[in-house]
Amino acid sequence: MPIVFARVDDRLIHGQVVQAWLPALDVDEVLIPCPAERATQMNNNFLRLSLPFEYELTILEPDRCMHYAACSKKRILLLLRGLADLPLLLQDGLKIKSINIGGMHFKEGAQKLAENVFLDKQDKTILRTLKELGIEVETREVPASKSICIKENFYL
Repeated sequence: MPIVFARVDDRLIHGQVVQAWLPALDVDEVLIPCPAERATQMNNNFLRLSLPFEYELTILEPDRCMHYAACSKKRILLLLRGLADLPLLLQDGLKIKSINIGGMHFKEGAQKLAENVFLDKQDKTILRTLKELGIEVETREVPASKSICIKENFYL
């Protein structure tokens, strides 16, 4: 499967992704799972404008992402707005060794993990599932930053 990196960042495409992650990962395309009820043409167009022209952007329903990625010949950055779409992607066959959490900003009832990472109860449940599957979870803003492995005792 051509997914070379999976990242959670509630801002999706922004300076850190464009200036640091994309060049470091040498990807061809950004794939964003997005349920139809959250997708709007205006947001999709804004995301396309935020991405340099040399990168393709594909926004699909989460249940279509894995089939799309499996058939692709491109190197893909999987970019998620939050952890909530991850269980469906894993169920549909997503194979990753690790996931990077770059930004999950404050929400009511969430616990601070790092400067821009706050996890609520649902997020912690998903992280436990990732741990059980042997998927490493780290937080790091840009490739040059120190990787901070999210330890299991944080989300128990």
